Amino acid sequence: MNPLDLLFGQIKNTISSHSSPNTPGPSYDANPLLGALAGAFSQHASNNNQQFGVDPQQYGDPNDFNNQYGNVLDASQDPLGDPADQEFGNVKDASQDPYGDPADGR
Repeated sequence: MNPLDLLFGQIKNTISSHSSPNTPGPSYDANPLLGALAGAFSQHASNNNQQFGVDPQQYGDPNDFNNQYGNVLDASQDPLGDPADQEFGNVKDASQDPYGDPADGR
């Protein structure tokens, strides 16, 4: 199994275990979040000629993440400002995010 599949598997297991009714707090449907993450992993793999064996569509439509969490703001509207303006080292400007703006549903 390749490293991207292993990393995604660990993230998926963590999210799934915390979204279950067996943990403190409310349970929720983790599929829209997992679909969005699988889409980001898939896009990264494609951009770098790597393999990623998870089909984001198995979690439903990745755009459902923005439908479920409809209050996702455009990066330029972040009330905390642009992370690139802070002192965090090599953080890029939001407009240079290779995965696009979360408000666009990509």
